[in-house]
Amino acid sequence: MPTTYTDQFFVIDPANPPPSGTSLTVQNYDFVDSDDNGFIQPGVGDTANGAEVTSVWIDDTITVTMGGSTVTITGVTFYLDGQPAIFTPTDGTVLEDATFQSATYVTDSTQVPVGELGPPCFTPGTVIETETGPRLIETLAPGDRVLTRDRGMQPVLWNGRRTMPGTGAFAPVRFAAGAIGNPDPLTVSPQHRMLVTGWRAELYFGEAEVLVAARHLVNGDTIRQVERAEVTYIHLLFAAHEIVMAGGVPSESYFLGHALRACDADTRAELLALFPDLAPGARDLVPARQVARRFEGAVLAA
Repeated sequence: MPTTYTDQFFVIDPANPPPSGTSLTVQNYDFVDSDDNGFIQPGVGDTANGAEVTSVWIDDTITVTMGGSTVTITGVTFYLDGQPAIFTPTDGTVLEDATFQSATYVTDSTQVPVGELGPPCFTPGTVIETETGPRLIETLAPGDRVLTRDRGMQPVLWNGRRTMPGTGAFAPVRFAAGAIGNPDPLTVSPQHRMLVTGWRAELYFGEAEVLVAARHLVNGDTIRQVERAEVTYIHLLFAAHEIVMAGGVPSESYFLGHALRACDADTRAELLALFPDLAPGARDLVPARQVARRFEGAVLAA
């Protein structure tokens, strides 16, 4: 059965880029995994913006001026039958209207797992440090105050959840006890970003702390993607992107910018209905720490 997702895109082809200085406008498009195999790929009827995907170029990059800063975004470019190419990030960047500067491109078309485009979430049973002590994430409600690394106790604005098949690209990542300093096993969504600190962060990133997606830390041993029939993913949203203590280790809260990315239409609609005044400001939010890209996270896992 086909599965439809929604994500953020620029209409641009990094292999045939526009002139430097061209304005880019964020677009939200649906894309459809027609055979529901967890990949968007050419030649099988998968579509984006209503047109069949004819090529998939993973790890193209674009450099843009966005939010007053120059940033390089790693993503995937979809070539479409009868429509212009479109580009979406795979490195966690939340797009906003930007000015194009330059681009790089790959030369092999392949396929992209839909999980590369998913949201960061916890699973039920995760223990969160709060004002009243450790609590299970599923018991938290808006207004409860959670301990954050940067701003002390902060109130939860929203907690959302979604139950879905826990297979393929959406299978949760399980950290065995001790894998990253966690005293007990910890399970999160593949795109949930964990805080890596110390010499590894300094050596590879020149930063004291860096966020790395769980799927990029998988080592086949103490950190594994484990399929299950279904999984419930839970978001915790604060006024800013926060680092919270979950399962005894630091990792990220839900990034409001993901509402603009529209990880799924229901989540986006709920957030924008609850916080209509926050939606424009979401584009001004920045991640709590530098975010490692896929190949950088693989270096850490190795």
